[in-house]
Amino acid sequence: MPDPIRLALVWHMHQPSYRDAETGTFALPWTRLHATKDYRDMAAVLRSYPRVHATFNLTPVLLEQLDAIAAGESDRYLALARRPAAELSEDDRRFLLQHFFDVNLDRMLEPHADYRELYRRRSEPWDNQKFLDLQVWFHLAWVDPSYRGEEPIRSLLRKGSGFTESEKNALLDWGIACAGHVAGEYRGVAASGQIELATSAYHHPILPLLIDSDSPRQVDPSIPLPSPAFRAAEDAAEQVRRALASHERRFGARPRGTWPPEGAVSDAALAVLARAGFEWAASDEAVLSAALAKRDGELRGWPAALHRPYRVETGGGPIAMVFRDRALSDSIGFTYATWDPAHAADDFVRRVREAGRSAAAGAPPLVSVILDGENCWENYPEDGHLFLSALYERLQSDADIEAVTVSEALERVPATETLAHIPVGSWIRADLGIWVGHAEKNRAWVELGAARRAVSKAMDSNREAAERALEELYVAEASDWFWWYGDEHPSAHRAEFDRLFRVRLIRAYRCLGMEPPASLEGSLRAADSSAEPEAGIYRAEGAAGTAHRASGTVRSIRYGADGDLIRIRVELVRAAGVESGASLVVVLEGSPERETSVPLAAGEATEIRIPFPPTAAGAGDPMRFRVLLKRDGEVQEVAPLSGWFQVHRPPDGSRRADVATS
Repeated sequence: MPDPIRLALVWHMHQPSYRDAETGTFALPWTRLHATKDYRDMAAVLRSYPRVHATFNLTPVLLEQLDAIAAGESDRYLALARRPAAELSEDDRRFLLQHFFDVNLDRMLEPHADYRELYRRRSEPWDNQKFLDLQVWFHLAWVDPSYRGEEPIRSLLRKGSGFTESEKNALLDWGIACAGHVAGEYRGVAASGQIELATSAYHHPILPLLIDSDSPRQVDPSIPLPSPAFRAAEDAAEQVRRALASHERRFGARPRGTWPPEGAVSDAALAVLARAGFEWAASDEAVLSAALAKRDGELRGWPAALHRPYRVETGGGPIAMVFRDRALSDSIGFTYATWDPAHAADDFVRRVREAGRSAAAGAPPLVSVILDGENCWENYPEDGHLFLSALYERLQSDADIEAVTVSEALERVPATETLAHIPVGSWIRADLGIWVGHAEKNRAWVELGAARRAVSKAMDSNREAAERALEELYVAEASDWFWWYGDEHPSAHRAEFDRLFRVRLIRAYRCLGMEPPASLEGSLRAADSSAEPEAGIYRAEGAAGTAHRASGTVRSIRYGADGDLIRIRVELVRAAGVESGASLVVVLEGSPERETSVPLAAGEATEIRIPFPPTAAGAGDPMRFRVLLKRDGEVQEVAPLSGWFQVHRPPDGSRRADVATS
C-alpha cells in the first residue's frame, strides 16, 4: 500500500503589542476580541477529529497580552464599554458610533437583526438605551458561534435589545475570562499529541532585517534601503532566546519548530534559529523556488520539488525546512470564504490529492499549508466553523491523506535533499519590500537605528538605563509597525500604529536621560499620506489590512463615475493566465441585487462600463457594488473582501465624481 499524502496544517496566531507605552493600557482591543472569537475554538474544534493533527504557532507577544488581559489590564474600547451609557460624554458617543461597528458587516452584523437595525439608524438621534445596546452588540458580534449556548451569551442573543448594565458587564467579564483560558486550551490539546506548539521570535521582528537591513539587496540590488543601515544581530538572537524561554515556561517544553515572523528567512536568520536549537523552520514556496534556482541554475521538477522537506546547512548547524503551498494556503485565507463550506472542503481535499500525485517517484509527498489562523474567519459564514468542520470531517475519514504536525511529518518523510543557501525572502515577496524600501518604512528604520545606537553607546556608562531603553526597542522591532507604513495596507488605525511605534522610541531616549529627537514629535508618515490611499483605487494584495494575498489574478481595481456610467477597470497580475470559463461579475447593491457579467479577457486589464441604475437617479446619489472573479461559475476572488465600493453620480455635465469604499 503506498504511503499516504502527509498534510501539514500550520495555523499562525499573532497580535502585536497594543500596549500604549504612555498609559500602560492597551490602545486597541484586537487581542481581547480575538480571544472571544478565534483562539480557544481553533484548538478545541480539533478534539472532535482525533485523527486530524495540526501545528499551531503561538507568538509570545500574543500570549503575554492574553495573560495581561486576564489579569485585568484594560483597553480604550473596554473602558468605554464599561462606562454606564447614561454617563457617556459626547466624545464617548462619537467614538462608539465610529468604532463599535468595526466588524465584517456581512458576516458579523447582517445576521443579527438588532445590531443591523442599530447600524441602519446610526445617523439618527439616540437615547441612552441605544448606546447601551451598541456597547453590548459590538462585543456579541465578536463571540464565536461555538459559545452561543453559554451564559450570558445565550440570554443576550435571545433578548436582542434593551440590555441592562449588569448584563453588559457580565458579557465583558466573560470575554476577559476567555483570554485567561487560551493557553490552557492549547496545553490540553497538545498533551494528547494531537497538536504541536511552535513559536516565533518574541516580538515578531523580521529577523533578516534585524541582522542587516541591507539584506534585501541580495535579491534586488535596486531596492532603496535605510541609510545608515540597521544592524543588530544580537537583538535577533535575543528575540529568539526570549521566545524559547517564554514558550518553555508557559507550556513546559521547548518548541521543536518555528514559523519565523512573516516567514522571513535568510542564511543569517536560519543560522540564528539553528544555533538556538530549533529543529525545523517554515517559509513560502517562493523562497524555495529561488533557492533551487540559485542551486541548480534553473528550476526543474516543480511542483514535485515543493511537496517535500529539505535540510538546510547553516552557520549555526543544520535545520529542516518545509515550504507552504501558496495556492492552497491562500484558498483557505481568501477564496473559500464565499463558497459553500462542503464544496470548499471537497475542493481542498481534491487539490491536496493532486499535489500528492505530483510528488517525485518514490518520494512520500508532504503538502504544507500555512496561514494566519485568526483573521480570515470573519469573512466566512459562522466564523469558519462550517468550513473547518467539513474539512476536518473529510480528513478524519480519508485513508489517503494523513494530517500531521510538522514534527510528525519530518519523522515520516525525512529530509533527504540539502540546500546550502536560502535567499532572503518571506511568505509574501522575496525582497522584504512589505517592511522596507518605501520612504515611510525606511524613515522608521532610520529612527529605530538611531535609538538603537544611542542605547549601545550608553551600555558602558549606564547599563541599567540602557537595558530599560532596550526593552522599548524590542517592542519597536516588531514587523507589524513597518507593515502599516507605506500605502499597501489600508486601516482606520494607521495613525495609531504610527504613534505606538514612535512612543516606544521616545521612551527609549527618556530611559537614557536624553531628549528625543524632534523628528519623533510628529507622524513618520508622509504629509500627503495621512489619509487612506486615493479613493477609487483598490489594491488586492493589501486589501485586507491585516492580511495580504500572495496569490490571485486581480491586482487592482480602479473605479469612478463618468456621466451616467460607472467605470470599472480591473487590472490583472502580469503573469496571470486566463482560463476558459473565467468571468468578472459586478454585483450592484439593491433588493434584489443586480449582476453584470463579462468574460475575463486575456491581457493585463479589463474595463467594464455600467449605466447608473434608476434607483440612483439623482445627482450625487450613491451606488454600491462588488466585483467577483468567477471560474466555471464558482467565486474565486471578491473585492472588496468585506463591505462595498461606493460611487456617486456627478452632477449633469460633470465627468468626475467622488468615490469611496464603505
